[in-house]
Amino acid sequence: MRFQREGLLLWPLILISGVVMQAAAQHSDDSGESHTYAIHRANSDNPRTTSTEPLNSCGDSLSVALQQGTPEFPCWANIRTVERWNTAAIVSGLQPGSDQPVELPKYAPSTFKMTLGGLSGFSFPNAGPGKAYGGLGAAAGIIERRRWQFMAEDGGGLADFQVGGGDYLVGLNRAAIRATGEFNPRWTWQGSATSTYGTDAARVVAPLDFRQVGDSGVPAAETVVYGLHSGRVTTGEEGGKLRYEDSRRSYWDFSGTHTYTQYNADDFFVQTARARVEYLHALTPTTGIGLYGNGEHQTGPLDCSIGGAGVRWLDAWGTRANLNISGGVNGAGSSCGKRVQFTGTAAIYVKMTQFTDLYLSGGRGLSDGILEHTVFLGTGAAGVRHSFHRVADIRASVNGIQGVDPVTKQSYHGAFADGSLHYRMGLGFSQEIEIRHYKVAGTPTNDRTIAVFTLWWTPGRTTDTTTTRASLR
Repeated sequence: MRFQREGLLLWPLILISGVVMQAAAQHSDDSGESHTYAIHRANSDNPRTTSTEPLNSCGDSLSVALQQGTPEFPCWANIRTVERWNTAAIVSGLQPGSDQPVELPKYAPSTFKMTLGGLSGFSFPNAGPGKAYGGLGAAAGIIERRRWQFMAEDGGGLADFQVGGGDYLVGLNRAAIRATGEFNPRWTWQGSATSTYGTDAARVVAPLDFRQVGDSGVPAAETVVYGLHSGRVTTGEEGGKLRYEDSRRSYWDFSGTHTYTQYNADDFFVQTARARVEYLHALTPTTGIGLYGNGEHQTGPLDCSIGGAGVRWLDAWGTRANLNISGGVNGAGSSCGKRVQFTGTAAIYVKMTQFTDLYLSGGRGLSDGILEHTVFLGTGAAGVRHSFHRVADIRASVNGIQGVDPVTKQSYHGAFADGSLHYRMGLGFSQEIEIRHYKVAGTPTNDRTIAVFTLWWTPGRTTDTTTTRASLR
């Protein structure tokens, strides 16, 4: 079913309301800082956040509803981010983008969680009238053994939305799986797969897709183009990696990934394959350096092949801040535009206080089809978050993307801004109120501001998320 871009497609509804908010705010102490080697430090799979810390390592309300963000149960953003590991635990902000080491918790309990909810939204006048009602649900689980770990998550929903005098049934589903393990103390492995399928315009108000930057989940770079296409969207990635521990301070990483993006109504399909070899070495307990070689090929209307080498710099200041910069020079095919192309990423995460953190990220690389006319894509993002003693938190973020058509030389750019208030309620309920703004230059119908209200309910949830679970070994 095709939908006009002028129509604002709104997603699910508030299923239940009138729940009383918790009256007593909970105070907590900041966790102690620890110093380990830069390429072997605590990472996103084992975040420093515990049930007593005010700032959860998950930035999205879905992960909070699923009681994620503990060492035993990482966030949705951790399971979704799959490609490049590194020890600073910072992602590039570029899809598919991820940087995580493999460190297997020993004898950790297996866990399964589910949540149900609803979402309602309305558009401000600049986007045209529209509203919708529906429901959604999600489930996530981890199975732990001594030498391997398996994580899976699936979330989606259906909605009846009303726009342009008609009623339309739309849906969206996101899923991800990841397995990590070790052959022996020196060799570890990881395999991952993610997918998104549904009506593209439904993403405008559906729960946002998140990636990990430092100790916080943040909106993915491609949020800028949500709702830009009138039909269905299908995206995904599969990847695998081997890591060899050369010494206590050194690693070799061997990785390969395959991504795909399809816009059904536009008859657009792009695939990207990547291979990478990287050497990481800790110069000091808080500083690391890496050297890498890479080869990448993008198919379809954005055909391009590149190959080159680069360097990576990692730095950390206790558990309060970390920095990750990587970049290199690539030789490129004639269809890429210029014969020499620079690609790289940079990100910094800062925990300013016990209750406040911020991040900055940017990068340039193959577009993976996020923008239909650009072979390469530049991204930038920034955000800040503050917690009110674990009862409520606020978040503000902005994402920007930019690319150039190598044939026509026309520039394409857009931005996404988001403000969110999320608070916990009694009896397993939590509520999120968001204001989202989307704008892509040259597409007036994709300049819109939307209010979204989401209510989650988690069966069996208690005030303290630390519960005793049986271990499956």
